[in-house]
Amino acid sequence: MKKLSKIKNIVCALGIVTLSVSCTDNYKEWNTNPSEVPEEMLTGLMKIGNFFPTMQLDVIPTSDVDANEYQRAQNLCGDMHSGYMTPIGTWGNSSACSYNLRYDKWNDVAFDVAFTKVMPAWKQIRDNGQEKFPEAYAVAQILKVMTMHRVTDIYGPLPYLQFGHGGLETPYDSQEDIYKSFFTDLDEAIAELQQYTTNYPGSKPLAKYDLVYGGDFVKWLKFANSLKLRLAMRTCYVDGFEVNGRTSQQLAEEAVAAGVLLENTDNAQLQSANGLSVFHPLKVCWSNYSDVRMGADIESFLKGYNDPRLSKYFQESEYDVNGDKYHGARLSAPQVVSNKDNYAKLSAPNVFAEAPVQWMCAAEVYFLRAEGKLRGWNMDGEVKELYEAGIAKSFEQWGVAMGDYLTRGDDFKPVKFTAPSGTMGTVNPASTITIAWNERDNEDIKLERIITQKWLAMYPEGQEAWSECRRTGYPKRFTILLNQSSGQVDASGPRRIPYPSTEYDTNTVEVEKAVSEYLGGTDYGKVKLWWDKK
Repeated sequence: MKKLSKIKNIVCALGIVTLSVSCTDNYKEWNTNPSEVPEEMLTGLMKIGNFFPTMQLDVIPTSDVDANEYQRAQNLCGDMHSGYMTPIGTWGNSSACSYNLRYDKWNDVAFDVAFTKVMPAWKQIRDNGQEKFPEAYAVAQILKVMTMHRVTDIYGPLPYLQFGHGGLETPYDSQEDIYKSFFTDLDEAIAELQQYTTNYPGSKPLAKYDLVYGGDFVKWLKFANSLKLRLAMRTCYVDGFEVNGRTSQQLAEEAVAAGVLLENTDNAQLQSANGLSVFHPLKVCWSNYSDVRMGADIESFLKGYNDPRLSKYFQESEYDVNGDKYHGARLSAPQVVSNKDNYAKLSAPNVFAEAPVQWMCAAEVYFLRAEGKLRGWNMDGEVKELYEAGIAKSFEQWGVAMGDYLTRGDDFKPVKFTAPSGTMGTVNPASTITIAWNERDNEDIKLERIITQKWLAMYPEGQEAWSECRRTGYPKRFTILLNQSSGQVDASGPRRIPYPSTEYDTNTVEVEKAVSEYLGGTDYGKVKLWWDKK
């Protein structure tokens, strides 16, 4: 892994147009073909348009050309703590891999990218487009929520609601207040896009700037509702949580009724478009750096279920054990530093540069609905139906046949992880959960089954997978081999990441106040987030 490079000026790199242009405030009243975008509107959008790819490229840090930001903010955070992947870098056991979460300022990067790249771009769109282009601003609001819910789910309270106020120090907001603002922002964005798509069907004013949906506001609506459903489920264990009198259940039911992601063609993913190439940074992490391999946890489940997605998710290793060529690593193996060459022979992620960067897939949404229905919520379907549909959508997404997968019972359970020769960490399976739905099972087993399959389906998006592991406790995963957190992280793994050192240097009073008021006085990894109540 390379040392952290200076924050790049992505705005300049994308060639932001800052020409002063005039545009009427009443363009929506013009008598135009609703399937076409008025030329005057396109001219006006030039002032804010290129800030959209700026935001999109760093929802999951993707803009850094050497993948360093992605590695520190995503791969050495959510990808690792979710159990998807195991770092094998020579920084080894003194690092976050063994729960030293402040190692070499790795914990700074997700925060820095959000507040030096994404939020400034959002502010430019707000200041220059909120009134004249409310439908474009609605998309910016969705992007802001998508980015910042990930960031608050890493750290907890943030200096968020007063961002850009101009003061030297910015107060922190509770995670509860931040979440409430997410729902407010999403509701307003959804209402605006609903009105626009009704009045101007087929119009795509952001087509030349949008790297996710090509300016298709109908798909942005589905994504916004799906994101609302995700966040509503995130709050379901918080007693008494309400937003303007609406409970988590009501928020989730609103989202489903309004229309969520149903097909893989609706999946939210960042991809090359409009002359801008998007390269998946994970390829650099496993190939150029040779710093990451398959996690022992996901190996245990995929092999135990004889899951055909194994070969789609990971590459064959250089180890052949009785015909089995897929092998991963247990987190924080003491041998990694001295024997990286052995660990580098293990299975790498099967993600190459041209792969899109996944934000949310239809399968996840079906599993969210299955869990909601398990709780008695109206999710437009029955639990078993939605659970099996989630599996089917994942198999469809990855182009593999279902076969008898849905009916596999006690003969298909997570298996013992066996470390190949030259590596270490052999351990018995952490879970006994099966695949086939059984109405006679209790609610906890049903929830474990839903979340386990959801976890498998969301690969390789480890940040969301880690959040769901913390929220539900599922899937059951292996403990770390070497915990060097000095008591700051429990055996269950990190519940959050400590604040960046830069905050203690430049926003000292406010970050210390936040730690005292919202985190019980300790900025440790074992401190649970506001929604982590199960």
